[in-house]
Amino acid sequence: MHARLSAEYAFTDWKHIDWPVLIARSLPAVERAARDGDPKAFRAALRAYVSGIDDGHVNLPRNDAVAPLDDALLEERSGATFGLDLVGLDDGRVIVVRTTPDRPAARAGVPVGAEILRWNDRRIADAVAAVDLGSLVAAARVATDDHRRLERLRLIGRAPLGTAIEIDLRGPGTTVEQRVRLTAESDGPQALAGLAPHLDPNEQAITVRQIGKHGYIRLTALADLSNLGAWPEAIWTAYSTALRDFAAADVHGLVLDIRGNHGGWDLLAMRICGTLRRTPVFYEATEIYDAAAGGLRRLTVDDRSGEVVEALTVEPEEPAFNGPVIALIDTMTISSGEGLAHCVVGRPGGETLGHYATRGSFGLAGGEIRLPDGNVVHYPDGRAVDAAGAVLIDSRDGVGGVAPSIRIPVTAETALAEAKGEDVLLAAALRRLDATPPSPP
Repeated sequence: MHARLSAEYAFTDWKHIDWPVLIARSLPAVERAARDGDPKAFRAALRAYVSGIDDGHVNLPRNDAVAPLDDALLEERSGATFGLDLVGLDDGRVIVVRTTPDRPAARAGVPVGAEILRWNDRRIADAVAAVDLGSLVAAARVATDDHRRLERLRLIGRAPLGTAIEIDLRGPGTTVEQRVRLTAESDGPQALAGLAPHLDPNEQAITVRQIGKHGYIRLTALADLSNLGAWPEAIWTAYSTALRDFAAADVHGLVLDIRGNHGGWDLLAMRICGTLRRTPVFYEATEIYDAAAGGLRRLTVDDRSGEVVEALTVEPEEPAFNGPVIALIDTMTISSGEGLAHCVVGRPGGETLGHYATRGSFGLAGGEIRLPDGNVVHYPDGRAVDAAGAVLIDSRDGVGGVAPSIRIPVTAETALAEAKGEDVLLAAALRRLDATPPSPP
């Protein structure tokens, strides 16, 4: 597996992957699992291995064979909660934005809005940085430093059942510090089931509504999640129908909500992009691993015709939308969802809005290696490049993705509002559209 992955992975140089260090760090755990005949330990060792590659497309997907192993690892390592949710603010502070009723933090009187200063006598920044995402089934695959910190903050509040910690905090509006001791307790199988990122084949891929004088389209995927290999005609039909309805209603602006977008068909991203462009525009060219050549070679195939082409170009598409457009993005916007974000922000009158950049994982995830006990490794054996041949969107040294052209700061006010269920980013997008003059016809 290591030999194939280190040869075929499309971003070794771009991401500065040190393959000898990665295998030296991981192989002893694999060998112990083999000696002990322990499939769960083997699964854990593989997870630690792939976590050494900052790429949302390098992953160990869940299937029926490995599900019991993942569930056991999830319960062992994240099966209990301290009952508090933390957010890191732009000014460096970490605050409590929510406590769960009748859980340890709430019973101990931890106030919402409190600043966490130390976690088990470590500065909170150091404690967060020490969270080992590679050991946690609940962790999403990360490609950027921002996403890594968000995942660590999300999961530091969970631990093995019975784990005791002491935290030092300062309540809102006071300079007085206090120390609280918390012991992790179970919050039930339902909480665990919703903890780890997963694809729901029944998820609604597109929802549409009008908000005042603006159109709103949420795209959670650019694919039919129940049949990933089929062209998602229903999504395209719903999207194009929405644009026609918005035109009839004379809407002013459009919000494309692609937060948490799972990706899917580049062709669908291109066609949506085409409805927002009146002139052709470069989308991507691709480089694919070629075993005969022993490396990457330029090979771009146009899904519209099946022909090999120099590059993929977005063509203007009907129905057209000429007004201002804002794409809402977050760190879970991945793959072709990032291609759509890239298209929007490159469009006259187009903006991306969010707290952080997208996932930074835009490669061609066509590689697959099958391993014992039902384990499968997926990885990109191809990459997208721009017209000059430079890598598009994929992260490098902790930075990448499509950045928000309008960044909404993470403050105590915004964090606490979002914890209460307010959609701060959508509200900011609507205000921006309200202030944007109409586009010329």
